[in-house]
Amino acid sequence: MVADRPAPARALSHRSPVVLLSAALVLLLAGWAAVAYVRADRGTPTCVEQVRLRVVAAPVIAPAVDRVARANAGSQPCVSVEVQARPSVTVARELADGGDVADAWLPESTFWLRRARASGAFEVPGQGTSVASTPVVLAVGERVARRSGWPDKRLNWASLLGSRAGTVRVGLPDPAVDPAGVGALLGVRVLADENGDSAATVAATLRRLAERTYSPAGEDGPLTPNRELPGRADIVAASEQAVLEHNALAAEGKLVAAYPEIAVPWLDLPYVVLPGTQDRPRDAAAAFLAKLLAAPAREVFTGYGFRTAAGFPPAMPDDDRLLAEERRPVPLPTEETVSDVLTGWSGVQRSARILTLLDISGSMAATVPDGGTRLDATVRAAQEGAELLLANSELGIWAFSTKVDGERDYREVLPVAPLGGQREQLAEALAGLQVKAQGGTGLYDSTLAAYRDARRNWTPGRINLVLVMTDGRNEDGDSIGRADFLAELRRLQEPRRPLPIIFIGLGGDIDPEELNAIAKVTGGRVFVTEQPGGMRRIFFSALADLSCLPPECRR
Repeated sequence: MVADRPAPARALSHRSPVVLLSAALVLLLAGWAAVAYVRADRGTPTCVEQVRLRVVAAPVIAPAVDRVARANAGSQPCVSVEVQARPSVTVARELADGGDVADAWLPESTFWLRRARASGAFEVPGQGTSVASTPVVLAVGERVARRSGWPDKRLNWASLLGSRAGTVRVGLPDPAVDPAGVGALLGVRVLADENGDSAATVAATLRRLAERTYSPAGEDGPLTPNRELPGRADIVAASEQAVLEHNALAAEGKLVAAYPEIAVPWLDLPYVVLPGTQDRPRDAAAAFLAKLLAAPAREVFTGYGFRTAAGFPPAMPDDDRLLAEERRPVPLPTEETVSDVLTGWSGVQRSARILTLLDISGSMAATVPDGGTRLDATVRAAQEGAELLLANSELGIWAFSTKVDGERDYREVLPVAPLGGQREQLAEALAGLQVKAQGGTGLYDSTLAAYRDARRNWTPGRINLVLVMTDGRNEDGDSIGRADFLAELRRLQEPRRPLPIIFIGLGGDIDPEELNAIAKVTGGRVFVTEQPGGMRRIFFSALADLSCLPPECRR
């Protein structure tokens, strides 16, 4: 009789524990070997923890960065790199708000790192590692380029953008959101310094640029192939990479790049690891930077039209529109220098509400070396200065002396209204001004009346001020006294509604101490010149100086 065979599970339960453990170990090792073989065959390493590296990059460089990331997929064990294209202005704002934006950031320029820090993201590095670069150039339409001598001679910035440039229309990407615009403004400053230009001349140049400023994110920009240049301009500031890309895609209307003969900062495309990135993501970010700096990545970047971090150029068409020569990148200047330039720019961009008092006292009939009278020189300065103001700026004119309107020392010549609708009336009103023979300078009563009017009509969103152009001191013995005048000005001050008095004084009869005492109460300034020709320069300088008023900044 054949005995019954035990069931498999029951038979195993009667075995020795050593046998059981040995069998389990054999099975485990066999399974591990099989998995290891499969992973090795597929080139996939064993991962304890998967790391997702988030890299946010400026839209202009993001496609190239993403291509580098894809080419290096799998080179970092258990790391996946995700590249997102986002405008640098948006990233800087979110970092300042404390948001968890990404692990690493690659903006167009170090300018954005500084902007983020200045806005409150103090832990963002002030400098990064440049992975590529591109110079800022002036993109010139071919018709204008040929008129300027191209291709027989190279175009230069002085003839196109400087204070002595002609009437060519120059467009500027908004420096608030585009570092190419910042570079152009810095170029204006360098050209001005080299030519010994005054602040007034710089202000005039900036005003010209302000007329054709455009948003690179709007319908007018950036450079779009087979379309007119943004801002209806003949020339625009742009990166070399943008011009190269534009010409590659344009069937007609290719652009010529004017390279600066002065130090204009490049877009340096810095890579930084953002604060809050720790441990393995931080290690992954550092390892990815090494990939971005390697030779294969440099080939990718030059393939997209960028130069290397050292300035080695990409391949260029052989048509002399761009220069295929190695150049040394120019770094961004100090933060103070950039801030000064942008402050001046914000001033010419802002509209104003200005009530202007013009002295018509008897002494304004004095002749001047340049020809005409002091009043003529003052009127010319006012006319030319008004051209600096935006069309929506509001300007009014009062004339003052002593008893010019009954017992009053002042009269309205032109009401305060937007310039765009009354430039002709302004010219007629100024042309009709005449000196009051034997008239004195009714400075205190006229200035106080104008200040009260300007205070009542103070307009938010504008530079509000009272501008007084005179050649003397108070000569009205029946007017308010100096002490009471200053006391009343102090009473009228409202820190949240700044209203400075700006004095422009002409001639040797000016009492600077008197004018400074008045201006100081209101946070204003005093400009004095002995020469009538200086009136124009002072007017321009005074308007440029208005770019920084309390409470935005303190002198």
